[in-house]
Amino acid sequence: MPRASETERPLVKLDFKEQLIQSGKRDTTDALLKRIKTLHQKLSALEQDGVDVRSLDSVRKPLIKDTILHHKDRGVKAYAACCLADLLRLYAPDAPYSESQLRDIFAFFLQTQTQTQRVTDIPYYTEYYHLIESLATIKSIALICDVPESDTLTEGFFTGFLNIIRPDMNKTLIRHLRDILVSLIEEAHQIPQGVMDCLISQFENYASRPEVLSFQLTVDVCNQVADRLKRPIYAHFSEIQASHGRDPSNNDMKIITESHELLLTIYKFCPDLLLNVVPLLEDNLKVRDEDKLRQLSVKTLGAIFAQRPGAEDPARKYPSAWRAWLGRKVDKALPVRLAWVEATKEVLVNHPEVRLELQGNLIERVEDSDERVRAGVCKIIGALDYETALHHITSATLQAINGRMSDKKSSVRTEAANALAKLWNLAYSEIESNNADAIKQFAWIPEAILGSTRRGGTLESRWQLASIFKNSILPLPTDANDEQAWVDRLIFVTSRLNDDALLGLKIITGLPEFAQGNLPFKAFVQACEDYNGGVIADGGQDAKARLNFIIDAMARSYFGDVDKAKRDLHAFAASNEARLFKLYKTCVDVQSNLSSIIKARNELLRKVHQAHDDLLQTITSLVDISTWNIINQSSIPPLIRRISKPESEASSTAAAKILAIIAKEGAPMFKNYTGQLTVAMMDKKNDKLVELALQALSAVCKIYPEVAPAEHRPVERATTVALEGTQRQAKFAARFLARSKEPQACEKLVASIVKGFNKTSGTEQLLTHLRALTELALSKPQAIQSKSVEIMTFIMNEVILAPSPSADIESGDEWVEIEELEPLDRAKILGLKFLTHRCLAFARDEEAEKILKPVLSLLISILDNEGMINENTKEGGFARCHLRLQASTCLLKLANARVYDRAMARQTQFDVVVGVIQDACYMVRHLYLKKLNKVLPTQRLSPRWNITPVMIAMDPETENVVAGRGIMQKIVVACTNFPTFDKVERIEMPLARLLHFLAHHPDLHWTDPEEGGEEGISDQQNLKDMASFIELYLDCVANRDNIGLLYAIAQGLKGIRDRVGDNSKPLWTLAELAQVIIKNRADKHAWSIPIYPGHLKWPKDIFHHAENLEDKQKVQRTQYLSEEVRNWARGLGRRNINPVSQPVRKVENTNTSPSNGNGNSNKRKSSSTRTKKTPKKRRRIEESEDEDQDSEDEDESDEDGDESGSGSEQDEDEDMDEEGEDVLGRGGRRGAKTKARRAVAGKKKSKKSKSKKEDDDSDLTDLSD
Repeated sequence: MPRASETERPLVKLDFKEQLIQSGKRDTTDALLKRIKTLHQKLSALEQDGVDVRSLDSVRKPLIKDTILHHKDRGVKAYAACCLADLLRLYAPDAPYSESQLRDIFAFFLQTQTQTQRVTDIPYYTEYYHLIESLATIKSIALICDVPESDTLTEGFFTGFLNIIRPDMNKTLIRHLRDILVSLIEEAHQIPQGVMDCLISQFENYASRPEVLSFQLTVDVCNQVADRLKRPIYAHFSEIQASHGRDPSNNDMKIITESHELLLTIYKFCPDLLLNVVPLLEDNLKVRDEDKLRQLSVKTLGAIFAQRPGAEDPARKYPSAWRAWLGRKVDKALPVRLAWVEATKEVLVNHPEVRLELQGNLIERVEDSDERVRAGVCKIIGALDYETALHHITSATLQAINGRMSDKKSSVRTEAANALAKLWNLAYSEIESNNADAIKQFAWIPEAILGSTRRGGTLESRWQLASIFKNSILPLPTDANDEQAWVDRLIFVTSRLNDDALLGLKIITGLPEFAQGNLPFKAFVQACEDYNGGVIADGGQDAKARLNFIIDAMARSYFGDVDKAKRDLHAFAASNEARLFKLYKTCVDVQSNLSSIIKARNELLRKVHQAHDDLLQTITSLVDISTWNIINQSSIPPLIRRISKPESEASSTAAAKILAIIAKEGAPMFKNYTGQLTVAMMDKKNDKLVELALQALSAVCKIYPEVAPAEHRPVERATTVALEGTQRQAKFAARFLARSKEPQACEKLVASIVKGFNKTSGTEQLLTHLRALTELALSKPQAIQSKSVEIMTFIMNEVILAPSPSADIESGDEWVEIEELEPLDRAKILGLKFLTHRCLAFARDEEAEKILKPVLSLLISILDNEGMINENTKEGGFARCHLRLQASTCLLKLANARVYDRAMARQTQFDVVVGVIQDACYMVRHLYLKKLNKVLPTQRLSPRWNITPVMIAMDPETENVVAGRGIMQKIVVACTNFPTFDKVERIEMPLARLLHFLAHHPDLHWTDPEEGGEEGISDQQNLKDMASFIELYLDCVANRDNIGLLYAIAQGLKGIRDRVGDNSKPLWTLAELAQVIIKNRADKHAWSIPIYPGHLKWPKDIFHHAENLEDKQKVQRTQYLSEEVRNWARGLGRRNINPVSQPVRKVENTNTSPSNGNGNSNKRKSSSTRTKKTPKKRRRIEESEDEDQDSEDEDESDEDGDESGSGSEQDEDEDMDEEGEDVLGRGGRRGAKTKARRAVAGKKKSKKSKSKKEDDDSDLTDLSD
């Protein structure tokens, strides 16, 4: 076993024999420096546990002499500091000095290290490094906590180190500095306030510059000693809260706000410091009367939860604070709710764990009572990045934003539409690349925005959404030469639109209004030029009046703030800047190309911004609305290319739809492209291209006959197409021939068709020929006339009166597409169209009524026979539905000619026509409503037609009732600016016609005493059903201003007699019922019912005078409603009939009536029949113009001028000739300029001439009321 002396290593002694401080003789600095340097070398070589500390006593005391510590030479002090550090190392864990001596030593260390800002540049860098390394590694710095004035020393080390740290320092040295500061905090009994102030000042001063090394050192230290700093940090913020958080003044709130900013900075870099502070913020959320404090705390907590993506789920880390923060979404104070909404964005982006929960809360806030909160939610969703929106936002959230596009507040609509448009723009390239996720999440957005423009709402909301759609979904290109890409984007958007959205797109292009001559923009700029800045010249007053009229119409039609729009537009006109007018005229000119529009638009808005900044908002809106910024003439070549050389079926179809819209509504755009259209029509492979080319050519040649092709080949090609092509090709080919430069081409075509009658009978080719003849009957009636006998004989005997091959088909009233009918049945439908067009062509002829009579009898008999022409033809059920619809449509078209409208005015005939709206087949009702929707709002028909939409009130399908209501409301709007007499005749007086119609309704049976039983209406339920029609009418018409007039009409009916029937008692009964309903409606809305002061004129075709005054007074005293009826009638008029707010089902194509299981109602004209609604499978209705059924609408709109022009006698329609100059080939449709001129001139007409016109044109008579 070895001896102890052999196993234990002997202690080493310091080998330093010299006296460090030599007294009694002159000692030089160099000699001292040499000795102290030697001492340092020897001490640094000794190991901590292997030295005999007694050998150190000889140098321990001299090192702390003032001669050393306060020596003027930096080298002496540097080496002395190293020696002291070595002694502390070798003596550890015991200190060889007293507390006061240690204080002086650490003060010496501090002074040595911080005496210069450039530690790395001084000569004794190695010694300084050795000192710092020793303090950091041996932890001897911890002794500072036990010496006097330790707080001051500790603060000095923090301040000094943060001052001397520099970018050129060794990273190891910086790490040693950090370790020293960490040791000071860890070993401190209590962290000095000066240290906290030093740390906090770093966060306050350098948070915006985190690259500063002192700030990085601070962050590193704080993160390492977070547990020690939690309490002081909490105390800091708690003290501020206690001092300034109670009933804070503005200055207090400023201090608290700054403290919250500091808190967020600390959380960003050292989140663990704030574990105790977050509950303090949570408590702030519960302070009742301090809205500003709650708002600030919500904002701060939201920022805390949002920071540090990828960090721990905030809902788990701070569960209580998270729940409290979520609860502030329903805070009573608006600023708090807004702060909550604004804070959610970054939380959504950075923390996927809480997205679902947070989105559910956001969806709730979309319904907030304040518009700013709703708009804020929309803005938050719109500000998300693409990846977050694609993968982490639910469809429910996006649909909630979609719903806000119908919000009643403009700001919410704007933010909702902008949000969705931004997201769609982000996803556009991915949708175009057929990314399934992007398509599912975002592809529906353009359709939704356009759908919102189609739903109810104000004019402001519709044009607001349209402007966002134009600027975000289909913006003008930055490069004016990039026409193909611009058009391709339009094609792409169109390819994904449903029928309703496509109609919305069509409307916001401005083409429909342009086709009707209703666009006032060109007239506006012309009026501005004529006004000449207010300088009155000859006709100056008329120019001013025209300008006022146009501005008033524009402001009411396109702007929400009408008064501001008027002021700004007047100011624009008063500026009288020719350059501005010229630029705007370029923007609204249909012949402007894309490049011209872009340049003019940009320059116009720039000049307005520079010279008239206060007008910029209004003028920008005006330019967005009026400019040809979706479709213009530059669109045509790219569209033709996409049809002729399609990239895909979808793009080709969409391009065809757009080109068809232009051909139908914007034909002048084709003026410069007739050459390309001629080439396209010669194509023998692309049938759709040929059809569209013919349609476009026929339209543009009507407006500009000089651009029609001069060569014979196009005429020859059109003739061939009319004989051998499809029905629609034949239609447009015939129309083109009618407008070509070869007048005999139509006669030759007719002769060829007539010659081939025997060969084509019963074939599909016959349909093509009949379609061409039908078109020529309207476009070129002279060509038909020479062969009219042969044509009429063939159509009547071989087509219309021929026995139907579908006679054995018993389908009830089910619906099939027209292509599924037998060829002969389809030919019968075309035959009815031909007869109708032929009548319209002769509407101005002296024998017009004679020509109409057999056609009218035929059409009425079809409706009377439930769709059969007669007992011999025996058409089957499928064909009967189409024949009923066609007959009713033909009658509607004939009514556009006033002479024919009067001819069919006999009540028995009119009842049959109106009864179609209660047809047993759903599709007949639905499609007939669509026809009415296009015709009635124009108010070209006589007032009696205005009761037709109301007759849908008992329809079992909600969408039909909603459609009928919409038509009636459009009629009311259309008549708003009519003269008082006309407005009463068209809006209020139809109540009398409605009651008269209902009095003769087959469901309303009057029991006479001779029949046994009590006299009166036998079935009270039917009377209740009649009340539904009255209620729907009043829903659309009644208001505070006319309630007295409506009541006077209902009351006055008891003073007149029914001209149609012998018994007027049903009429008087319904008049009393109407009075009850009107009173109830007035009570519901708190309206008074004033006595109407005017004189009522009753429709003379259905009413006549009472026989004598005594009988009249007797009727007025008699009550025809029983007390039982009056009791249950108390609730009538206090509710809406099938309000629009009910869910409306999308109308799809159907092969059945959805009213009941087999598609039948018990009576075709029975309104009160209640059938169980069992919708069957529906196929989509193709509302594109590929359907021959829908070509009716084209006939009506494309040839409207011919119909309306020929449909009025010259002495009764003097306006027709006046309109000629302003019609752009749309036949009799008025231009805005002409309307303005007439409006001004109309004010100058004498009351005498106006009264004469009323008496001549009106169907009313001044029968005594």
